[in-house]
Amino acid sequence: MPVALCLRLLRQAARIHRAGLKSYGLLTAEPGAAGYPFTATGVVFLDSRKNRRNDPGHRAAFRAQGDYFRQFDDAGFVADPAELLAACRAIEDSGREIVAPFHSHRRQPANFSLIDYRLHNPAFAWHLIISLADPHRPVLQPFGVDKDPSDFGISDQDARQGSELAYTGPEVTPLALVAHGSRRDLRCLTATVRPATAPAGADRQARPPDPSDSAQPATHEPVPG
Repeated sequence: MPVALCLRLLRQAARIHRAGLKSYGLLTAEPGAAGYPFTATGVVFLDSRKNRRNDPGHRAAFRAQGDYFRQFDDAGFVADPAELLAACRAIEDSGREIVAPFHSHRRQPANFSLIDYRLHNPAFAWHLIISLADPHRPVLQPFGVDKDPSDFGISDQDARQGSELAYTGPEVTPLALVAHGSRRDLRCLTATVRPATAPAGADRQARPPDPSDSAQPATHEPVPG
């Protein structure tokens, strides 16, 4: 993933988090991109204000997933169908393709939870979680997901408990996120996700700048955390 994209994800997700909302959307790439489909070169944030999670039918299904989802009505999301369709058409018209969904965790760590597994679209081989449980130390964590298409969805008849906990089955595997870009932006990314161990001179305010600095040599580094 380009480091500029990592910074954009963190910056916009943090802004939405400060507004008391959950981030979610689609990661995209050109079909010929190196590493496709396990790569991302663009992102589409869907409008968090249009989250249909608390529409009557969806709300009952989420509440059936355990106490956590009854306590927090911002736990979980359901994309607005019309907005999602428009976004998919715009992505297709641009010549790009969707490679993965992403969403933020407002209180939970960067795990791929039981409900994340249930609601993951099996058409996509991976999913990105952005944890903002500690807004000053955000985490970007991708997961590989190998899922049967029949294993999808939640219901108001589920009567589950603990659906916010990590899914531990073999179908989900943590992936390494490798960022590439200028050294300056990579230092900024490190300062954002690992402020206590950032290199001297890195930005410690966890406020990523607008990328990128083409004067700096490009490099590739695994993203800490």
